[in-house]
Amino acid sequence: MAGRNLTTWLALAAAAWLCGCNNTNTVDASSGAPREVQPAYELVAQSRPTIADLPLPVGFDLDEGRSRSFSAAGARYVDHVYYGKDDKFALARFYKRQMPVNRWTLVTDMFVQGDIMLDFEKDTERCRVIITETNKVFHPMSVKVQLWTSGRIESPAGPPAKQVATR
Repeated sequence: MAGRNLTTWLALAAAAWLCGCNNTNTVDASSGAPREVQPAYELVAQSRPTIADLPLPVGFDLDEGRSRSFSAAGARYVDHVYYGKDDKFALARFYKRQMPVNRWTLVTDMFVQGDIMLDFEKDTERCRVIITETNKVFHPMSVKVQLWTSGRIESPAGPPAKQVATR
């Protein structure tokens, strides 16, 4: 009796392992034959990116020699280059998912000659993210982030008061 219970438990454990422990999905290919497909992996955002409202995936570092930024009178300009190792399509998914968290709206999504260009808008600012393969051994991917103020900037006191003509 004890051997029968052990066999039953082993059979149940083997069935559970075979049925539910893999991370692949089976889909029908155009030929009708099933094939296994791995789920797309998702990148994780750094907890303290260089620019607070511009997310950056873990594992990407700023190239200080090729980057610049400044702000004046309520306007800002950012031209940063980051290097890392992740897949360009995973990077594009990362920015499409993370930029809206920081109130950016996707405006344009382009794939041009191997590069991915994403344009975002927020209030009076525009941001372009360009994802490029670099062919470097330790940093095969480059992310160029360009941000600029595109609209008219209002003074902190609000719009100027209208002047009244006097005679």
